[in-house]
Amino acid sequence: MRPAFRALFLPLLLTVLFAGSASAAEPQSVSVGGYVFPPFVEYGPESGWTGLTIDLIAALNASQEQYDFEFFPTSATRRYHDFVNGRFDMLFFESPHWGWKNQLIVSLPGPRVGGEVFIAAAQPGRGQDYFVSLHGKRIALFSGYHYAFAGYNSNKNYLRQTHNAIITFSHESSMQMVLRNRVDLAVIPQGFLQRYLDGQPEYRSQLLISAKPDQYYRHILIKRESSEPRLSELASLLKRLDEEGTMQELLARHGLLIFEE
Repeated sequence: MRPAFRALFLPLLLTVLFAGSASAAEPQSVSVGGYVFPPFVEYGPESGWTGLTIDLIAALNASQEQYDFEFFPTSATRRYHDFVNGRFDMLFFESPHWGWKNQLIVSLPGPRVGGEVFIAAAQPGRGQDYFVSLHGKRIALFSGYHYAFAGYNSNKNYLRQTHNAIITFSHESSMQMVLRNRVDLAVIPQGFLQRYLDGQPEYRSQLLISAKPDQYYRHILIKRESSEPRLSELASLLKRLDEEGTMQELLARHGLLIFEE
């Protein structure tokens, strides 16, 4: 190779090789959807998106370099549209029973980490038998959520007509509607309820809380069947976090505990 040509060729070759090596080393992006679902996903004007899902994404990114998990905000009602249109491939702490019957998904179950309970205004003579029948009672339900007592049917018209539901857009609104006797019942995530009452303990004596949850949370994730990482690889990544104690630390940070069956 002539010296002049070598002087031009070698720098170009090194640039191409370096670029190819750097590209191969870049982690693969994985879009993780999430909607307001405390304490798993929450949003505040000042704090932005927070919650267990956000912390789990950070922990997964810190534990490996092959994938870059990124949060994609959606809503409880819009999540199916965004999923179908490829805006995200995965949801943490989501149940396959929550409207995913006709989607090509796979899921990874997990231990019981809380659930959702009924609440009512405390009144003299009112006890746990108040929750036995919902007939004739007005009930506040969060828009887009799936409830076990309603067969996981989230259709607003169905909930209004069949279960006398009042649709709300925040759990705090549902709580206040019960406290102000605007509805008879509400269904609230246990984690949110506990934190709400820790911050405003004056409401404890004003509420009756069902001993039996409407449903337990036993879900870790659902994902698009064809997307990466594969389900077995995700299971290994989560198992590593569990064995290191990271998962228990994250759950405790958000007021969640693993319940023994």
